[in-house]
Amino acid sequence: MDKCAAACALENSKLFEGIGEEDIRHMMECSGAKVKKFRTGEIICSFEGSADKVGVIICGEAELERVDYSGNRTVLEILQEGDVFGQTLAFGNLTGDMLDVVAKSCCNVVFIPADFVSSRCSNACFRHSLFVRNMLGIIAGKARSLSERIEVLSNRSIRDKLLCYFAINCAKSRSDKFTMPFSFTTLADYICCDRSAMMRELGQMKEEGLVSIDKREVKMIC
Repeated sequence: MDKCAAACALENSKLFEGIGEEDIRHMMECSGAKVKKFRTGEIICSFEGSADKVGVIICGEAELERVDYSGNRTVLEILQEGDVFGQTLAFGNLTGDMLDVVAKSCCNVVFIPADFVSSRCSNACFRHSLFVRNMLGIIAGKARSLSERIEVLSNRSIRDKLLCYFAINCAKSRSDKFTMPFSFTTLADYICCDRSAMMRELGQMKEEGLVSIDKREVKMIC
């Protein structure tokens, strides 16, 4: 994918909200942004050392994953088209665990130098100011997502974690049902539990009439 096609795709990203395709293309040239393609399972980015770039998913899907010293994998975030990632947007990594963005499908990604994101434009142009404002909005959104994750994980039992996660997403959809953005395997990673134990609990919840599940569509009945 060339930069012209990338600029067109980036209009859908929150990072470039309110910025036209021509201005996006100019910003990519000005910043020295690069477009790269990744295969399924390939590591897109590892958060080590200094934060030297910010990535934007143009197409495809990726996950921000933490792997501890025992090899246990935890999904911290699902990244889809238009989503932004970078070391300054990642969860803290004080324990030295591996923290990677991994392609879950073939992905095209734009990498923008971090100093372009954090520094003030020498011309004080409107598009750069809007770009920085959008970035601050994304950081605020990440903070909200972290708060939701903490709320889910603060529950002790698998059932309570699931009910909390379902309730949060139903509230977002303003309905008694929602479509999960990922698989049940990833859901188990997200709530930090064994998949088999989680599926048993879901089965019991369905039998008790608490929820109904059709593929990825979840409806709360209680």
